[in-house]
Amino acid sequence: MNCVVLDQGNTSTKWGVFLDKKLIDSGRIEDRILSSKLNELNEKYRLPFLYSSVRNEMNQRDFLSRFEFCKVIPTEHFPAYHYTSGTAGKDRLANVAGAHFLFPNSASLVIDFGTCITYSIAQSNELISGAISLGAQSRLRAMHEYTGKLPLLNFTETDDAFHNSTDGALLSSVNFGIASEVKGYIEEALKKFHELKIVFTGTDSVHFAKQLNYRIFVELNLTLIGLYAITCANES
Repeated sequence: MNCVVLDQGNTSTKWGVFLDKKLIDSGRIEDRILSSKLNELNEKYRLPFLYSSVRNEMNQRDFLSRFEFCKVIPTEHFPAYHYTSGTAGKDRLANVAGAHFLFPNSASLVIDFGTCITYSIAQSNELISGAISLGAQSRLRAMHEYTGKLPLLNFTETDDAFHNSTDGALLSSVNFGIASEVKGYIEEALKKFHELKIVFTGTDSVHFAKQLNYRIFVELNLTLIGLYAITCANES
Protein backbone atom coordinates (compact mmCIF):
# COMPACT_ATOMS: atom_id res chain seq x y z
CA MET A 1 0.00 0.00 0.00
CA ASN A 2 1.27 3.49 -0.90
CA CYS A 3 0.42 6.09 1.73
CA VAL A 4 1.55 8.87 4.05
CA VAL A 5 1.69 7.90 7.74
CA LEU A 6 1.32 10.51 10.48
CA ASP A 7 2.43 10.02 14.08
CA GLN A 8 1.19 12.90 16.25
CA GLY A 9 3.11 13.36 19.50
CA ASN A 10 2.57 15.90 22.25
CA THR A 11 4.20 18.87 20.50
CA SER A 12 4.84 17.82 16.90
CA THR A 13 3.81 15.39 14.18
CA LYS A 14 6.18 13.00 12.41
CA TRP A 15 5.35 11.94 8.86
CA GLY A 16 6.58 9.29 6.47
CA VAL A 17 5.85 8.56 2.80
CA PHE A 18 5.74 4.88 1.87
CA LEU A 19 5.90 3.71 -1.75
CA ASP A 20 6.17 0.03 -2.68
CA LYS A 21 6.76 -0.94 0.98
CA LYS A 22 9.69 1.46 1.34
CA LEU A 23 10.00 4.68 3.33
CA ILE A 24 11.08 7.23 0.72
CA ASP A 25 10.68 10.51 2.65
CA SER A 26 10.02 11.61 6.22
CA GLY A 27 10.09 14.62 8.50
CA ARG A 28 8.66 16.34 11.55
CA ILE A 29 6.20 19.26 11.72
CA GLU A 30 5.96 21.54 14.75
CA ASP A 31 2.43 22.38 15.90
CA ARG A 32 2.75 26.07 15.05
CA ILE A 33 3.12 25.33 11.32
CA LEU A 34 1.07 22.13 11.14
CA SER A 35 -1.75 23.45 8.98
CA SER A 36 0.38 24.87 6.17
CA LYS A 37 2.92 22.03 6.07
CA LEU A 38 0.37 19.22 6.19
CA ASN A 39 -1.65 20.75 3.40
CA GLU A 40 1.57 21.10 1.38
CA LEU A 41 2.27 17.39 1.86
CA ASN A 42 -1.24 16.54 0.69
CA GLU A 43 -0.80 18.65 -2.44
CA LYS A 44 2.59 17.11 -3.14
CA TYR A 45 1.83 13.41 -2.74
CA ARG A 46 -1.91 12.95 -3.24
CA LEU A 47 -1.87 9.65 -1.34
CA PRO A 48 -4.03 8.29 1.48
CA PHE A 49 -3.04 9.88 4.81
CA LEU A 50 -3.19 7.51 7.82
CA TYR A 51 -3.13 9.10 11.25
CA SER A 52 -2.28 8.01 14.79
CA SER A 53 -2.02 10.19 17.89
CA VAL A 54 -1.13 9.95 21.59
CA ARG A 55 -3.24 13.05 22.36
CA ASN A 56 -6.68 13.03 23.99
CA GLU A 57 -9.86 12.32 22.04
CA MET A 58 -10.88 15.99 21.82
CA ASN A 59 -7.58 16.93 20.19
CA GLN A 60 -7.85 14.01 17.80
CA ARG A 61 -11.38 14.99 16.75
CA ASP A 62 -10.20 18.55 16.17
CA PHE A 63 -7.31 17.29 14.03
CA LEU A 64 -9.56 15.11 11.87
CA SER A 65 -12.08 17.93 11.37
CA ARG A 66 -9.28 20.26 10.23
CA PHE A 67 -7.68 17.75 7.90
CA GLU A 68 -10.48 15.76 6.31
CA PHE A 69 -8.07 13.98 3.96
CA CYS A 70 -6.61 12.10 6.99
CA LYS A 71 -8.02 8.80 8.18
CA VAL A 72 -7.41 7.51 11.70
CA ILE A 73 -5.76 4.11 12.18
CA PRO A 74 -8.26 2.21 14.38
CA THR A 75 -7.09 1.31 17.88
CA GLU A 76 -8.21 -2.29 17.43
CA HIS A 77 -5.70 -2.74 14.60
CA PHE A 78 -2.69 -2.21 16.88
CA PRO A 79 -0.76 -5.16 18.35
CA ALA A 80 -2.14 -6.87 21.44
CA TYR A 81 -0.51 -6.36 24.82
CA HIS A 82 -0.44 -8.39 28.02
CA TYR A 83 -1.03 -5.96 30.91
CA THR A 84 -2.67 -6.79 34.22
CA SER A 85 -3.80 -3.15 34.47
CA GLY A 86 -3.59 0.06 32.47
CA THR A 87 -3.19 0.52 28.73
CA ALA A 88 -0.16 0.61 26.45
CA GLY A 89 0.49 3.74 24.41
CA LYS A 90 -0.07 3.67 20.66
CA ASP A 91 3.49 4.81 19.99
CA ARG A 92 4.80 1.88 22.02
CA LEU A 93 2.56 -0.60 20.22
CA ALA A 94 3.59 0.88 16.87
CA ASN A 95 7.22 0.26 17.84
CA VAL A 96 6.31 -3.39 18.51
CA ALA A 97 4.73 -3.62 15.05
CA GLY A 98 7.80 -1.98 13.53
CA ALA A 99 10.17 -4.44 15.18
CA HIS A 100 8.00 -7.33 14.00
CA PHE A 101 7.99 -5.90 10.46
CA LEU A 102 11.81 -5.76 10.47
CA PHE A 103 12.39 -9.05 12.35
CA PRO A 104 9.26 -11.19 11.92
CA ASN A 105 10.80 -14.38 13.31
CA SER A 106 12.44 -13.01 16.45
CA ALA A 107 11.50 -11.71 19.85
CA SER A 108 12.68 -8.15 20.39
CA LEU A 109 13.56 -5.60 23.02
CA VAL A 110 12.62 -2.14 21.74
CA ILE A 111 14.13 0.80 23.62
CA ASP A 112 12.70 4.20 22.71
CA PHE A 113 14.72 7.21 23.91
CA GLY A 114 12.39 10.19 24.27
CA THR A 115 10.87 12.29 27.06
CA CYS A 116 10.66 8.93 28.78
CA ILE A 117 12.67 5.85 27.96
CA THR A 118 10.39 2.92 27.25
CA TYR A 119 11.52 -0.69 27.26
CA SER A 120 9.23 -3.07 25.38
CA ILE A 121 9.68 -6.83 25.14
CA ALA A 122 7.74 -8.14 22.16
CA GLN A 123 7.12 -11.54 20.65
CA SER A 124 4.91 -12.61 17.74
CA ASN A 125 3.81 -8.99 17.22
CA GLU A 126 2.55 -8.66 20.80
CA LEU A 127 3.81 -6.52 23.68
CA ILE A 128 4.69 -8.94 26.47
CA SER A 129 6.13 -6.66 29.15
CA GLY A 130 8.40 -3.70 29.69
CA ALA A 131 9.47 -0.73 31.78
CA ILE A 132 9.41 3.08 31.71
CA SER A 133 11.94 5.56 33.09
CA LEU A 134 12.88 9.23 32.65
CA GLY A 135 14.65 10.27 29.46
CA ALA A 136 17.90 12.26 29.36
CA GLN A 137 16.48 15.78 29.15
CA SER A 138 13.76 14.94 31.68
CA ARG A 139 16.43 13.90 34.21
CA LEU A 140 18.31 17.15 33.76
CA ARG A 141 15.10 19.16 34.14
CA ALA A 142 14.10 17.26 37.28
CA MET A 143 17.48 17.91 38.95
CA HIS A 144 17.13 21.62 38.15
CA GLU A 145 13.49 22.02 39.20
CA TYR A 146 13.68 20.01 42.42
CA THR A 147 16.83 21.70 43.77
CA GLY A 148 17.66 25.27 44.60
CA LYS A 149 20.93 25.81 42.74
CA LEU A 150 21.54 23.16 40.10
CA PRO A 151 21.45 24.67 36.58
CA LEU A 152 19.22 23.54 33.74
CA LEU A 153 21.42 22.02 31.04
CA ASN A 154 20.77 20.69 27.58
CA PHE A 155 21.75 17.06 27.18
CA THR A 156 25.15 16.55 25.54
CA GLU A 157 27.43 13.56 25.29
CA THR A 158 30.22 12.85 27.76
CA ASP A 159 32.31 9.71 28.14
CA ASP A 160 33.70 10.15 31.65
CA ALA A 161 31.87 8.73 34.65
CA PHE A 162 33.21 11.42 37.03
CA HIS A 163 33.79 15.16 36.56
CA ASN A 164 35.22 18.01 38.62
CA SER A 165 32.53 20.55 37.71
CA THR A 166 28.81 20.87 38.46
CA ASP A 167 27.81 20.82 34.79
CA GLY A 168 30.05 17.85 34.12
CA ALA A 169 28.72 15.95 37.11
CA LEU A 170 25.12 16.49 36.00
CA LEU A 171 25.80 15.39 32.44
CA SER A 172 27.82 12.42 33.64
CA SER A 173 25.04 11.21 35.89
CA VAL A 174 22.62 11.25 32.97
CA ASN A 175 24.99 9.69 30.42
CA PHE A 176 26.48 7.05 32.69
CA GLY A 177 23.21 6.45 34.53
CA ILE A 178 21.17 5.80 31.39
CA ALA A 179 23.89 3.67 29.78
CA SER A 180 24.13 1.52 32.92
CA GLU A 181 20.35 1.27 33.18
CA VAL A 182 19.98 0.21 29.55
CA LYS A 183 22.73 -2.38 29.90
CA GLY A 184 20.97 -3.82 32.94
CA TYR A 185 17.64 -4.13 31.13
CA ILE A 186 19.29 -5.71 28.10
CA GLU A 187 20.96 -8.31 30.32
CA GLU A 188 17.66 -9.12 32.03
CA ALA A 189 15.88 -9.44 28.67
CA LEU A 190 18.59 -11.76 27.32
CA LYS A 191 18.00 -14.10 30.26
CA LYS A 192 14.44 -14.59 29.00
CA PHE A 193 15.09 -14.58 25.24
CA HIS A 194 18.53 -15.71 24.05
CA GLU A 195 17.86 -14.86 20.39
CA LEU A 196 16.53 -11.40 21.17
CA LYS A 197 16.80 -8.56 18.65
CA ILE A 198 17.72 -5.29 20.36
CA VAL A 199 16.18 -2.29 18.59
CA PHE A 200 16.86 1.35 19.53
CA THR A 201 14.80 4.30 18.39
CA GLY A 202 14.20 7.89 19.48
CA THR A 203 16.19 11.07 19.96
CA ASP A 204 19.25 9.74 21.79
CA SER A 205 19.33 6.21 20.38
CA VAL A 206 22.48 6.65 18.27
CA HIS A 207 24.43 8.10 21.19
CA PHE A 208 23.64 5.27 23.60
CA ALA A 209 24.03 2.54 20.99
CA LYS A 210 27.66 3.64 20.57
CA GLN A 211 28.30 3.15 24.28
CA LEU A 212 27.07 -0.44 24.55
CA ASN A 213 28.78 -3.60 23.40
CA TYR A 214 25.78 -5.43 21.94
CA ARG A 215 24.47 -6.01 18.45
CA ILE A 216 22.00 -3.14 18.36
CA PHE A 217 19.77 -2.15 15.44
CA VAL A 218 19.06 1.60 15.37
CA GLU A 219 15.95 2.66 13.43
CA LEU A 220 14.97 6.29 13.96
CA ASN A 221 11.72 5.84 12.02
CA LEU A 222 10.58 2.69 13.83
CA THR A 223 7.23 4.16 14.92
CA LEU A 224 6.38 5.24 11.37
CA ILE A 225 7.39 1.82 10.03
CA GLY A 226 5.19 0.19 12.64
CA LEU A 227 2.17 2.33 11.77
CA TYR A 228 2.69 1.43 8.13
CA ALA A 229 2.92 -2.26 8.98
CA ILE A 230 -0.31 -2.02 10.99
CA THR A 231 -2.04 -0.34 8.06
CA CYS A 232 -0.86 -2.93 5.55
CA ALA A 233 -1.81 -5.87 7.81
CA ASN A 234 -5.37 -4.56 8.10
CA GLU A 235 -5.86 -3.33 4.54
CA SER A 236 -9.21 -4.51 3.22
